[in-house]
Amino acid sequence: MGRMKPGRILTTVVALGGGMFLLGGSLLRLETQLTGTPGHFRAEHCEIYDTDGDGNSLTCSGPFEAEDGSFRIAEVQVDTTFEEKPTEPVVVTVDGPSAAGAVKNENGVWLIPGTTGLICFLVGAWNVRQAVRSRGAAPSGTNGATSDAGTADRPAPSPS
Repeated sequence: MGRMKPGRILTTVVALGGGMFLLGGSLLRLETQLTGTPGHFRAEHCEIYDTDGDGNSLTCSGPFEAEDGSFRIAEVQVDTTFEEKPTEPVVVTVDGPSAAGAVKNENGVWLIPGTTGLICFLVGAWNVRQAVRSRGAAPSGTNGATSDAGTADRPAPSPS
């Protein structure tokens, strides 16, 4: 019976957790794009969001106005980064009049993290499947034979 090594356990936990995190976030973004209210966002406040050391990623917030003019939100945070501060209104979608965040209307904001999350989750699920299968495997040397298998080689008892 095989056991998972600590490195494999860590990989599995990270893959399952990271996969669920990425997949969950991308599904929320997709749901907002499909069912939310489209409109225009105007970047008023931008801050440097430096994850790779180059200093050219910005997170921005500002007012949002629904495309149909049904409502305005004084301040929303866009759930993406920009290379430079947008000077024109950006097309985004929000969940409703009380939303604090907006999702940019591009497939990449949900498709890329969703695909990555799905791959991570599948790697973790595969590791769990392999561990379960190896625990259910027959001990080496028995070839899966049961305890009754050896009785065919014994002579039949003689009638008395």
